[in-house]
Amino acid sequence: MPELPEVITTVSLIKKKIVNHKITEIWIDKKTKTENLTKISFKNNLKNRKIINIGNIGKYILINLDNLTTLIIHQKISGHLLFSKFIRTDNLWKNPKKSSLINDPNNHFIRFGLKFKGNQWLVLSDARRLARITLVQTSQIYSIKPIKQMGLNPLSPEWTFLNFKNKLLKHNINIKKALLMQNIVSGLGNIYSDEVLFKSKIHPQRNIQNLNEKELKNLFKYIPLILNQSLKYHGTTFNTYRNPDGNSGSFINFLNVYQRKNRACKICKHSIQSIKINGRSSYFCKYCQK
Repeated sequence: MPELPEVITTVSLIKKKIVNHKITEIWIDKKTKTENLTKISFKNNLKNRKIINIGNIGKYILINLDNLTTLIIHQKISGHLLFSKFIRTDNLWKNPKKSSLINDPNNHFIRFGLKFKGNQWLVLSDARRLARITLVQTSQIYSIKPIKQMGLNPLSPEWTFLNFKNKLLKHNINIKKALLMQNIVSGLGNIYSDEVLFKSKIHPQRNIQNLNEKELKNLFKYIPLILNQSLKYHGTTFNTYRNPDGNSGSFINFLNVYQRKNRACKICKHSIQSIKINGRSSYFCKYCQK
């Protein structure tokens, strides 16, 4: 969390607000690290720069600046970006425009912010301090190892059955682990991999090499289908994720298995079960998924 639908929702909302606007101030709290630069260099490279575009590669948010540099933000588990009219005094953040936004306990952990005209701020709230911010030359983006090795984008033209099948069958591991590997499919995480496996009727512990052609085609079909369905509802919120307006994603209302342990399967009415796979909880129906 956030996964691809939450990242795309974030990018879409922010793009309308910051593209073609200049950064007037940068704030970084004392414990937040700038990956490859000192905080002074980081701020100097951002100050008075204009945002020319914003996009994403998998779960990485890319903010392109007019000095041919790119700010890369990976929100990790508990990070999310907010955009609103903030006032900061003595390291306390207030939001006179929308008090409910700053009163939300999940938005109290502001670690980093970019200020625009009119006291408009783009800020990163991150309770667990796992999010990463990096500033690189735009030309160097694809030399960054995780981005260079990024797998197929399920919502792009490169998403063909042959590409997907070839990527997947290079591995000899269980399918749940494979779907979480960003060098196979970019943007999938624990939530949507469980939902895809349920719709595909595949048990999460099945080995990739034992999947038949029909099962592979089901995976190929349901990965983009479920991601697009979630996008319509601005993603899924269980705990920390909020979109930049401070709102929760409502796809939680349409989940079939994720975090539904001991609740009735919507298809067969047996109880949803949970097991640990690679340290992650996986939810499934043993009657519907084989």
